[in-house]
Amino acid sequence: MLLNVDFDGVLVPNTHELSLFEKCKREGLGFEDLSPIWNWYEEKISSNPLPLNHQLLNWLSIQKDGGHTIRLWTNRMYTIARETIHNLDNWKSLFDSFQFYSGHKLQSKVEGVVIDNYPKYLNCGEFGIQFDWR
Repeated sequence: MLLNVDFDGVLVPNTHELSLFEKCKREGLGFEDLSPIWNWYEEKISSNPLPLNHQLLNWLSIQKDGGHTIRLWTNRMYTIARETIHNLDNWKSLFDSFQFYSGHKLQSKVEGVVIDNYPKYLNCGEFGIQFDWR
């Protein structure tokens, strides 16, 4: 089975994502591709990697050893793929593939199980598991 695992709020705390939403709201910035918010966000995530959810990563490792495929499935922009994968540190080899949806994940339909902290994304897969990193 394919396990599609979200990044922010699942593998790492939702800290940077919430900061992004707050800054956009406070400064009236949009999320379009050329918005100046993305330079700020790239710097933020580059200079402040977030702690990883080792408990979930260990569970995913057991699933992979059992023959399952693991995909990072995130709404993050593809332009910050390097920083996102770098944050995974030694765990990046756990993932068979990486999909960056640049804010359009809700329109996707993926094979297998979706693991996400937002309920609205759970119907994007064949089965959804809501999981909040705490």
